Amino acid sequence: MEEQNKEKKVIRYRLEKHKWPDEIQAEKDHRLKIAIVICICIACFLSGFMMNGVMNQSGVASSDEYDKWKQIYDVMANNWYFGKDVEDLRNTLLTNSIDGMTTNDLDPHTMYMEPEVFENFTSSLQGNFVGIGIQYYAQDTDTFVVDRVFKGSGAEAGGMLKGDIISKVDGIDVSTKTLDEISAMIKGEEGTKVKITVIRENAEKELTITRAIVNDSVYGYDKNGVGILEINSFAETSGDEVGKYLAEFKQKNIKKLIIDLRGNGGGYVNAALQIASYLIDQGGVVLQEQNKNGEIKQQYSFDDYPRYKFDKIVILINDETASASEVLTSCLKEQIKNVVTVGVNSYGKGTVQMPITFEDGSSFKYTIAEWLTPKGEHINNKGIKPDYEIALDPAIETGVPTMEEGEFYSADTVSIFAKPVQIYLKFLGYPVDRQDEYFSVKSSDALRAYQKEHKLNANGQINEESVQSLLSSCSLKWHDEQDKLDTQMIKAMELMK
Repeated sequence: MEEQNKEKKVIRYRLEKHKWPDEIQAEKDHRLKIAIVICICIACFLSGFMMNGVMNQSGVASSDEYDKWKQIYDVMANNWYFGKDVEDLRNTLLTNSIDGMTTNDLDPHTMYMEPEVFENFTSSLQGNFVGIGIQYYAQDTDTFVVDRVFKGSGAEAGGMLKGDIISKVDGIDVSTKTLDEISAMIKGEEGTKVKITVIRENAEKELTITRAIVNDSVYGYDKNGVGILEINSFAETSGDEVGKYLAEFKQKNIKKLIIDLRGNGGGYVNAALQIASYLIDQGGVVLQEQNKNGEIKQQYSFDDYPRYKFDKIVILINDETASASEVLTSCLKEQIKNVVTVGVNSYGKGTVQMPITFEDGSSFKYTIAEWLTPKGEHINNKGIKPDYEIALDPAIETGVPTMEEGEFYSADTVSIFAKPVQIYLKFLGYPVDRQDEYFSVKSSDALRAYQKEHKLNANGQINEESVQSLLSSCSLKWHDEQDKLDTQMIKAMELMK
């Protein structure tokens, strides 16, 4: 996406979140730090003992339980021989003890997060960034094509269109630049201007664009009379973004809607409530929450939202469609008659977490309930089975681990890198005889042919350079041939006929 340069290798969208800066830690004295340590431990013990059924009825750990922990903590912090070798020993002991209490096979979503981790986690829920509001990709080594112009962005206001070829940034030719270099040239502070020269219909056109806050968790467009909403996260701004696109679809008299939730791992449930409120009747149940005592609380659509009706709605899901995405999917399926799903079984995250944040910027989130569909169905560890089960080519969904510098694998070896490399080669049309973790001689020959064609060291070995080149080639092929490779979207469009 635009300045972040996310090439469309796979249909995966990552959360864009809100920053909560860690501003207090350096100012706290030792006594306050110890007080916070105690508060954290008490809070974590509440969750840990609840899981194991050893808390008393009031929900507070007994004095004996806490004293035992405190005694061990003091010994480790003050008398443990190897403590001299541990940087920030007290915090390390604290974190390890919390991890020990919260790590279990029942609930992977209850966890403690250090300040930096929590900042990254929360910052991705804002759903916006400062930029001009485009997504572009490298069609070849010197051609950079605008693929998306986000609604309400500076690029839209400045007249940039999908299909424009970026030629210059502030008068500097970009044909010899990389995607990262172009991104750095485009970036700047909110309110500043950048001049971008584009090639449109074989003619150069200079656009002056003001950098501004860009909302990018949702992208909508009209395809052959069908409104398509790609929701890549449920961020703070997602509800409002969806509302703008739905209003635009209504103005165009669009009666059919595809909601693409593939790769959407969730976010704010309130955003799902907002989006559902545009599409289901006023007062309709969006989800139910069941606490540990079996008590059920229903959450309803909001009253003061405009309602949009469609003749048919298709929702695209995959194994990364989770949490708030599953809330919205199950709600629409159960509350609207003309909704069908296409893709593969969703992730199956049906639990609700409550965060506790601390003054040092850290946080502890723990599961307080399980959410159910409007009709009371459980989806946790089960997911949503699509009405039409269709998988994409494995190259679209297959990731590859990070290779170490200098790491390589020759023919007739076994490695975790062999499987994705062989999958990518097959996707690109090279002859491989297998797609597992054994790197065969034939596959090595296929890789050698690829390396030669792409002017790499043609030794037939799996290495970092070749893997990155394969990823780039697959990304470009997916982008250029998406209309025929995206079998899930193809099916969705067929269902609209």
